[in-house]
Amino acid sequence: MGKRAALVGYILFVGVVALTGGSSRFDVATQPVVRLAAILLIAALSLRMPERSADAYRPALWFLAALAGLIAIQLIPLPPGLWAALPGHGQYLAAAVAAGEPQPWRPINLVPDRGWNALFALLPAAATIMAARRLRMRDQGPILLTLLVIVIASAVIGLAQVSAGMDDTLRFYAAPPTGSAVGLFANRNHQALLLACGLPMLALWADRTRTDRVRGRFKALLAALCAAFLLLMIPTTGSRAGLLLAVVALPIASVMAWPTMKTALETLSPRRRRAVAWGGMLLSAVLILAALTFSRDEAIHRLFATDPAEEARVKLLRPLLAMIGDFFPTGSGLGSFDPVYRGYESFQNLSVTFMNQAHDDYLQVMMEGGLPALILLLLFVGWWAWTSFGLWRPRSGESGGLGRLGSAILLLIMLASVADYPVRTPLMMVIAAQSAAWMMAARRRKMHALSVLS
Repeated sequence: MGKRAALVGYILFVGVVALTGGSSRFDVATQPVVRLAAILLIAALSLRMPERSADAYRPALWFLAALAGLIAIQLIPLPPGLWAALPGHGQYLAAAVAAGEPQPWRPINLVPDRGWNALFALLPAAATIMAARRLRMRDQGPILLTLLVIVIASAVIGLAQVSAGMDDTLRFYAAPPTGSAVGLFANRNHQALLLACGLPMLALWADRTRTDRVRGRFKALLAALCAAFLLLMIPTTGSRAGLLLAVVALPIASVMAWPTMKTALETLSPRRRRAVAWGGMLLSAVLILAALTFSRDEAIHRLFATDPAEEARVKLLRPLLAMIGDFFPTGSGLGSFDPVYRGYESFQNLSVTFMNQAHDDYLQVMMEGGLPALILLLLFVGWWAWTSFGLWRPRSGESGGLGRLGSAILLLIMLASVADYPVRTPLMMVIAAQSAAWMMAARRRKMHALSVLS
């Protein structure tokens, strides 16, 4: 597959993931479509060896291989005696003995079919990294534009959803009717995160044509209008976490867009600068007023009207910590949370809804993967922090901007993961993998530049 074909194939793959990868549930009918698309892209990209520059992405491949290896190890059947000695597994053996069931060899993962699902769920991330190894820096513009189109499209779909109220015609996945905007997702928190990620994307997209003054002004204006639209749409999701993410994303986007704004202001007369300043303040006031009085400001109502202590996610914390303690350090098996949690759920927490995830990916990873998963998680966070520290130093060209964008998006995703599970959806997984690829590419180019200067 040539470079042009690789770019087209990857963009088509991202489009397929956007249309079919908005849910984390293993039983959603679109999951096989996402994984088949990933397999086809990986197979096509494997027909030709990547260039030596692809070595910059080797850490990502090793990380995915380590994670896949952990899942695979948890699926290896063990002798009954060894299996029963694993932390937290003895209670299930006692139940089987009481029922008179034979004791076969069993894997660490208490729900093996969910473990296999977790293993195949890594395919979209692997396809993204494989594509990054083949694509060039000039290809990143179309990729960024593709992601922006997806963000804006999801926001427009969300606007149509709130306009239709409880009508589920425009909702792609079955979910409890809330009337909130979920866009391309099944979960409103994931929609809010995507819209928040769109803010720094727009900032960099507007910054990429500063050499062309006329075109740059047009893109800056268009980016500002789109950013205003995203800011207005975030409250319609009903996600309180989304409001907090927007508070984080907006300053980051402003810092990234400042060079473009500074260049544009330098070309204006003092009178026009004052007019722009007053116009900006007026626009900000209008946006705040519109967000507060928007007919679907569900997130703001939930922020002030709901008692967090009474929410199911808060009630889940105590049994989740108990599960971590019971299964540490081997874990219950990646993907096993839902069935295992049913044995820990208290009578007081029973309701007509159910928890398919822990709504805290860090704690869920510790519970399912044990010590090995915790080590991988700490390695990733450490890599992100160290790489981000180098990328947010003085500007280092086009690749530096993409690296900072990747750093910002991963920060938003990691913050969202404190109270949710965004990366378990294929679309956010692809965006996270692409962001990591941008960071690795920017670091490689920066290290190469330093070596040339020395």
